[in-house]
Amino acid sequence: MHTLEVEIFSIRFTVWEPENAAYLETLAAEVDARIQQIYTTAAQISPLRAAIMAAYQYADEAKRQQGKKEPKPVPRSS
Repeated sequence: MHTLEVEIFSIRFTVWEPENAAYLETLAAEVDARIQQIYTTAAQISPLRAAIMAAYQYADEAKRQQGKKEPKPVPRSS
C-alpha cells in the first residue's frame, strides 16, 4: 500500500495514495486554503468550526454540480 502525508491546517495526515500523489497534494492544499480563508476572515471562529464550514461549502458545491448534471424532468401535458 502506498501512503502520502499531506498537511491541512497545520495538521499532518497520512492518506492512502493508489496512483496520483500530485492530485491528493493539490486537493489537500485547496482544502487548507479554504479553511485558512474562513478562519482568518470570520471573527472569533474556532479551527473546528472553520473546518466544518469548509466541508459544508464543499458539500454545497458538489450538490449544485450534481444538480447541473442531472436531467431536468420534462413536464407532462394533460
